[in-house]
Amino acid sequence: MTEDRSTLYASWNRTRRHLAAARADISDQPDVDLSIADDFVKHNELGLAFDCLVEIGDEVNARVAFWQALDEAAREMGMYEEPQSGSARLCLERLAAAE
Repeated sequence: MTEDRSTLYASWNRTRRHLAAARADISDQPDVDLSIADDFVKHNELGLAFDCLVEIGDEVNARVAFWQALDEAAREMGMYEEPQSGSARLCLERLAAAE
């Protein structure tokens, strides 16, 4: 395995941990369906899982720990670089409002 590939896999694993932490923070919310986000993670569609979790977190008024975990995931995936996605902007806005 090349160094680049192992670095990429390590980054994916860190991102998965951040997404899992965010997921865990809202899993106790009533009527929250996390199955789509789970499917995205299962298929290594981590950016789509991030988008899905941002949307859910926005709907349920998630706690600061949720937004902190998603912020770490966004940083790991480079989502704050230009052009910045709408989900990344929303994550930053909700994180700032929650702190």
